[in-house]
Amino acid sequence: MCGVVRAFLRYLHLKGFISVALADCVPSFRRWRLAGLPTFLPPQKVQQVLDACDRTTAMGHRDYAVLMILAKLGLRASEVAALSLDDIDWRSGKILVHGKGRRQATMPLRHDVGTAIVAYIRYGRPAPPCRRLFVRTLAPHVGFASGCAITMIAKQALERAGIHGYAHHGAHLFRHSLATDLLRSGASFAEIGQLLRHRSIDSTRIYAKLDIEKLRELSLPWPGGAE
Repeated sequence: MCGVVRAFLRYLHLKGFISVALADCVPSFRRWRLAGLPTFLPPQKVQQVLDACDRTTAMGHRDYAVLMILAKLGLRASEVAALSLDDIDWRSGKILVHGKGRRQATMPLRHDVGTAIVAYIRYGRPAPPCRRLFVRTLAPHVGFASGCAITMIAKQALERAGIHGYAHHGAHLFRHSLATDLLRSGASFAEIGQLLRHRSIDSTRIYAKLDIEKLRELSLPWPGGAE
């Protein structure tokens, strides 16, 4: 925000609207890593988004499968876009995820997620030579170039469900929502970090800020305050 104000003041001075250069008068504030609060949806809102998918259409089957992976497995948009048909081991119920930094991880494939993927493959996915799991519904039937398409699917799904007013309005919102719901359900930081494949436990601890009840238990009484 400070940078925006400084840029605006420079513009005003450059155009002659103000006679004094005021941009340097705007103070800088130190920003701490992971200082903000994750944006999340409560479980009923997540279900509202899923229910808004029209699974009578090919696109609806695809979008529902994408959203189930985001909401139930916590994958990043780029990881969903990179999934291929060969990454799913149906016999063992596992899915191979190609994560950040070219790291790979094998995750359990939940039954409800697997069911959504099967429905998409049977009723919504074209049959191109492309091995990518998720492909364009219109020709050419190729895989998505990046996670941007997955983010757009998530944004359109939120819009379709009538959910507005969240700072993060894309695929990562479902990842935050899953982590927050798991924490409030009693999962440990280690378990959440393992599911989300965090390199640092600090990336997982940020969700503690959203668990008000646990923070209340850890807080110290204010001297002289009400018991």
